[in-house]
Amino acid sequence: MPTLNPEAVNKYVLHKHHLPDNSQGNDVLKVIKDIIALHATSVGTPYISLFARVEDFKKKDLDEQFYGRRNLVRLSAMRGTLFITPTETAPILFQATKMPEHQISRRLQRRGIPQSEYHEIAAKLTLLLEGGKTLPEIKKTMPKDMTRSVELKIGRTRIKMSNVNVVLNALMNTGMIISEKAPGTLQITKANRYMLLKEIYPKLNLDSVKREEARVALVQRYIRAFGPVTDQDIAWWTGFNRTMMKEILTTIEKSLLQVELDSFKEEYLMLEDDFKQFARFKPSKNSSVVLLPFEDPYTKGYKIRNRLVDKDMENKAYVGGGVLPTILLDGKIVGIWNRSIESGKGPIQLTFLLQHDEDVEHKAVKRAKAIGKLMADGKINVEVN
Repeated sequence: MPTLNPEAVNKYVLHKHHLPDNSQGNDVLKVIKDIIALHATSVGTPYISLFARVEDFKKKDLDEQFYGRRNLVRLSAMRGTLFITPTETAPILFQATKMPEHQISRRLQRRGIPQSEYHEIAAKLTLLLEGGKTLPEIKKTMPKDMTRSVELKIGRTRIKMSNVNVVLNALMNTGMIISEKAPGTLQITKANRYMLLKEIYPKLNLDSVKREEARVALVQRYIRAFGPVTDQDIAWWTGFNRTMMKEILTTIEKSLLQVELDSFKEEYLMLEDDFKQFARFKPSKNSSVVLLPFEDPYTKGYKIRNRLVDKDMENKAYVGGGVLPTILLDGKIVGIWNRSIESGKGPIQLTFLLQHDEDVEHKAVKRAKAIGKLMADGKINVEVN
């Protein structure tokens, strides 16, 4: 079993993710395809993730592909999280991760919504959503006798919501409805606009690939983009259970290679052709300092994070199931920064978790100022803690 140097692995994965200066892409679609998808729960994340990867990136570059040409779509995929992915790969993500009908039915039942009510509201929504509407606009248009408040119990917590909101979420899981923010918006609280997928993407067929084929394809793409990875990484990132994982890995085992990382106990997987590329890879001699946003694909892509961050620092970067905006040095987390810039506000505060030299700090500050200009359309103060 080959033993790889962790520092070399980090630089190689950075290269695959287009993060070092000499690996940046010039095609938004290709960059997203190479990393499978962009996390899109937070409004600012897709812009900053691409700014780190695409040469001379402007917000309009993403908006043009997403809102203008409709080459990108925002949908619920891995672990029920919202992602932006190319339309050509959307069927793979959707079919591989979509919620089964019986699970949707159970979720509706737990929220006190019978099937008859679900189908009645769903039929009405398919008429109301032509052109797209926000939730307040939908509620205002819906007949009052069809809307009511429902309650969900999670332990001791009680959450109240509209039955219309519950049905909208269910329809998003079926692929009938999508949601998106306004173009280029930095307002996290700005209402989602719900619309019929077939109206916005008339040529997109989410059923063009079978579920089993989609699951295999998704795992292969993940291993290629993020490898070397552990079994735990794959299962966590995809949300697949052990039975699914075993079947998929058995299907593709001839294309896989087991490797070790020096000083780490875990066993890792790579695609054989990717391992050959790694063997030929020659990283830049210059250090790479990168600022990544909240829930960036690179930092969010692993369950086992010991090569990304020192164990005693992990809880500083990974908080509440998410990963904060981070400062990377050659692929390793050495600091964090605040999220206020996502709403176009400063200052940007850099907090280093490890000892660093002046050159690293200088590069981090320079990148922070550039992010500030991108997101706030002007000069933003940068503070180093």
